[in-house]
Amino acid sequence: MTTWRERHAAAVQAHTEALAAVQQSAEARALALIDGVAELGTQAAVARELGVTRASVNQAIKALEKKQKAS
Repeated sequence: MTTWRERHAAAVQAHTEALAAVQQSAEARALALIDGVAELGTQAAVARELGVTRASVNQAIKALEKKQKAS
């Protein structure tokens, strides 16, 4: 049997790993969207191809650019 402290520590570790995975996948998605823009010409074309809004494409790309600029 584990203590509540051990369970808490395990949960914190799992949460930290999950956040890192989300950040990694967001970066990979943004890079793929940038490649899509290079191929199709516009964010709107990428959005239409994927069935999402242009705003969501733009937001993902801008978030990556902001992260890269901050680094």
